[in-house]
Amino acid sequence: MHRPIKSRLNRLRRPAPRGLLRRRRPVSRNWGFDRGTPVDRHFIEAFLTDQGQHIRGRVLEVKDDEYTQRHGTAVDACDVLDVDADNPHATVIADLTDAPGIADDTYDCIILTQVLHLVYDLQAAVRECERILRPGGTLLATVPALSRMSRELRATDFWRLTPTGAERVFGDVFGQDRVDVHGHGNAVLCSAFLLGVAAEEVSRRQLRRHDPLFPLVVTVRATKG
Repeated sequence: MHRPIKSRLNRLRRPAPRGLLRRRRPVSRNWGFDRGTPVDRHFIEAFLTDQGQHIRGRVLEVKDDEYTQRHGTAVDACDVLDVDADNPHATVIADLTDAPGIADDTYDCIILTQVLHLVYDLQAAVRECERILRPGGTLLATVPALSRMSRELRATDFWRLTPTGAERVFGDVFGQDRVDVHGHGNAVLCSAFLLGVAAEEVSRRQLRRHDPLFPLVVTVRATKG
């Protein structure tokens, strides 16, 4: 009850600037974090909330365990993977495309949010995820269909995926009948995200509109047989 009212008040206090198409620069160069919730994160949070029953048992997440803590149900243990040994949150130091130190059939769930577009050999990463999942385990992934370049990770910002591309990449590894892929967004939301407008500055009705020709984020649930 309180969240829609709060969002409405936020929009009244900070309405999206008019004349956006006449601007020479975005309203935010930080994805919209400095204004509220980035538009893509709105869909990522909704996806993980909806899939919370799969975030259970032994879980693997990248960089930190924020989403496991927030959305997990009946989690027994959580490992944090990073290629950077300086990450204080990391419990597993490994490359997602080749992690021989992780045994087969280790995890019940793997969470990969906005990670795979930063991996050059993303098919190898998906194969490695399938290998380390237990039978019946679930990979929950999100990938950008559209996004500005990452300023911090520009050297490894390689890909954008359409829903069709995601179906092929994940389906080739897990099997087409074990993959559930959806695109989220519309042309207005894509424009808002690129300009750094926050989700709180967009109407709830607009956030509910999905146009298959203009996906912003692609969500994937893949289950190991």
